[in-house]
Amino acid sequence: MKLPSLVLLALCISFFSKAERITAADKTFVEASKISSWNHIREKLGVYAELNQAAHKYQLYKRLASSPGKALYELTLVKKLINWEQQHSNGFEVSLDNLNLNLSVEQLNQLHFKIKLSPEKSIITSSLETLSKQNTWLKNTYNYKVILLVQANFTLMFYGENHGNSKQKTLYAAYPFKLDIDSKQHWHAINIKPEDLNYYWQQNYQEEPALVTQVATQKWQGFILVAESGNSKVVRNYIPTSFPKEYTEIFNELDITLTNLYITSSP
Repeated sequence: MKLPSLVLLALCISFFSKAERITAADKTFVEASKISSWNHIREKLGVYAELNQAAHKYQLYKRLASSPGKALYELTLVKKLINWEQQHSNGFEVSLDNLNLNLSVEQLNQLHFKIKLSPEKSIITSSLETLSKQNTWLKNTYNYKVILLVQANFTLMFYGENHGNSKQKTLYAAYPFKLDIDSKQHWHAINIKPEDLNYYWQQNYQEEPALVTQVATQKWQGFILVAESGNSKVVRNYIPTSFPKEYTEIFNELDITLTNLYITSSP
């Protein structure tokens, strides 16, 4: 081999080695210690009396592994279908600040994770009969069918500054997705890219759509994963002024396992 060829080969090896290092540096695995959750379900009393499992089943459980991508996270997510107060009764959360990831909207390339649904431990409310059996006050004049579903609905939601304070204007980006409750596939790979997200500002629970080009430099603070209804609403959204004091809460309960969480981003 001629000397120029050796030089070219060395340059190519150097280039691809650097490219691999850059790619590796841009992939941030979410370690178990950085994953948290919230849970309003302390006991199966009051509004939570009708839940299917014992109260401790709605806590986040972490099964650790030597590799961050191999750890397992187990949680039964709960979505209320009647009242909007704490309608996402628990959830899965990752703070990007804890990852030391100063990530802007335009720097996000992809969020990846794998999710598995346990049908035998999940409950999906799919009929009006179930919804109204213990709530005979429900009016037939409203189309509550849009709340119901036959698949497991979720929302993955990025949040910006002021998340947790509904009075402050906060940027969100939502990615709704579904899993077939009867699916034969155990693991589903979820790959969320910026163009897949629905961006909006929220203040006092009022939403204002936003274009990604308008919020490109905004910083993400973290993301959450929650269970949903068929259209992300509850019965009270349709009768806010005549919602009764006495009611029986109905739930969607989605038993999931997550693994292999990582974020790829641009410098």
